Amino acid sequence: MKVEYVPNNGAFLRCSPCSPGRLDCSYHVLSPAMGCPFDCSYCFLNFYMPERKIVIHSNLDRMFDELKVFLDDKNNPFPRIGTGEFMDSMALKELDDVNMEIMDIIKKRPDAVMEFKTKSSRIEPFLGQHGSPNIVLSWSLNPPWLIEKEEKGTATLEQRLTAAKEAQKSGYSLAFHFDPIFMKEDSLKDYLDLVDKIFEHVKADTVKWFSLGGFRYTEELKYAILKKNGGAKWFLGEEYVRCSDGKYRYPKTLRLRFYNLLGNRIKGHGVNKVYMCMEEGSIWDRITWANSSMMQSLHPKAS
Repeated sequence: MKVEYVPNNGAFLRCSPCSPGRLDCSYHVLSPAMGCPFDCSYCFLNFYMPERKIVIHSNLDRMFDELKVFLDDKNNPFPRIGTGEFMDSMALKELDDVNMEIMDIIKKRPDAVMEFKTKSSRIEPFLGQHGSPNIVLSWSLNPPWLIEKEEKGTATLEQRLTAAKEAQKSGYSLAFHFDPIFMKEDSLKDYLDLVDKIFEHVKADTVKWFSLGGFRYTEELKYAILKKNGGAKWFLGEEYVRCSDGKYRYPKTLRLRFYNLLGNRIKGHGVNKVYMCMEEGSIWDRITWANSSMMQSLHPKAS
């Protein structure tokens, strides 16, 4: 895939965009680059960056300065930051040195955590350094059949979980994300089995958080996916409802069934911090394993 080096004239660090009416987790996104070498059929980058290229910002000195100013600002206590919003945090060798410099900055700040999120198994640069509890290596996961069908170019499930195990041995914290969850009734068992498989590889005591999010889309993303796939994609044929933020989601009853069963299975393995991404208060009110206060407990102050 084509890689371009272009200066960033805007901010490198922003609060993660949260849809209106959804519970905000106060997560901040650091963006040394934009774009992803993988080709996940459902990804919002299909709409956001349809030209399929990777842009690495050429003025990263300013990014590091911006990060340090943010960390020194007493109005930003206990921040949770990540680089995996508009890019895969670990997939590009061109960003290995950048990742190491970010990690060196955060290691000295126990009042902050930094998350590097991936669908790859490229953790060798991290294994060459001493891990730290406030450095979180995280993996976005789906059942094996879905990885094979819809996440082209990514590491297999076994490769991702083996990498997570090695990262844990090296002193890093872990996180996992089921997002998006494709909530077909016959896929529920696959996701429950996936939870159990994760904890055959790793211990729960270093898992900082585990997020759950049902597949959701805007009209623009739907048309981008259809255009890319010849006018049809199986998961767009499921039942969805248009929510108050304009996004389409699975019906509430189905989301609650998946969230409650998956959350309880994860908590049963000993993970304390499980949360839902981009969900409204009425969903949190009917969750059996936590309440909305969980969103603030994700930050170092509550660790």
